[in-house]
Amino acid sequence: MVISDATGWLVTDGRTTIDARRQVAGNARLVTYNTLTGGIDSDGGEWRRQRQIEFLASLDADIIALQELRRWDEGGWWRLWGAANALGMVPLPPVLSARGRGNHLALLYRPATVRIDDYEPDAAGGTFHHGLGRARLSIKGQPLLTVLFTHLCVLGGAERYAEAQWLTGYGGAYEGEPQRVVLAGDLNSIGANDPEPDWSRIPANLRSRHCHLTAGGTFGDTDRRALQLLSLAGFRDPFEVLGQAAPRTVGYWSPQEAVDHRRDFILANAHVADHIAAAAVHDTKATRALSDHLPVVLDLQAP
Repeated sequence: MVISDATGWLVTDGRTTIDARRQVAGNARLVTYNTLTGGIDSDGGEWRRQRQIEFLASLDADIIALQELRRWDEGGWWRLWGAANALGMVPLPPVLSARGRGNHLALLYRPATVRIDDYEPDAAGGTFHHGLGRARLSIKGQPLLTVLFTHLCVLGGAERYAEAQWLTGYGGAYEGEPQRVVLAGDLNSIGANDPEPDWSRIPANLRSRHCHLTAGGTFGDTDRRALQLLSLAGFRDPFEVLGQAAPRTVGYWSPQEAVDHRRDFILANAHVADHIAAAAVHDTKATRALSDHLPVVLDLQAP
């Protein structure tokens, strides 16, 4: 269950209340958020973007991965710098979404708590539909962590599966060396073990994004191969690790796609999963008004 307080920023996972303004000392907090066209509406209005920044400030995050930053490249990325300044954070060079209609990606970090060791804004050499960023960093003195952030292809399961194949090497040790990795972003798929949604409730022309095509030429179940592959490679779902039901992150915005399901994740690999302290999706009336995706929060404790 997820509920809100009077501010709209307080959630509970049914066992532990997570106050967006507080986190346990020494824990690292990571956030992923798809802003829906950069928080800019079709009429040019930017009240959503401004309120998104206010909400993100309430989370007191160390790392924030943002997706769908459409038009944020205008004017020397002034929107990105403005958001970072308002949050007391610093943006790494954005990931450009050349094939994804300008839905760029960004990673912001809090310099008081995060040390960046190295960073690649195009870690997959242009092979991802929206791009893939990779940063190696340390949060609050915890061991080195690789943060992968992306927005997997929306067009269909085959494209997402190919992108997931690139990521599987990060699921455990590589060439005998342990690696601590989290994968954050809009993965455009339900989880490997999430309940099957009723896709018949959405128009057929949108169902191809989600479903297998059967041998008989009809739509079948969800094409979740990308998330299944990541799970087999060693990536763990924090909600499963904590024994919590997986909350929705989409399905409330558009009448055409009014099917509650999950697309937004912060997955932890085998060397991080034991250090998961808390996970939450901020599902309130206030956050539902800001984007068609809900923000996901992950807290990691020091090993």
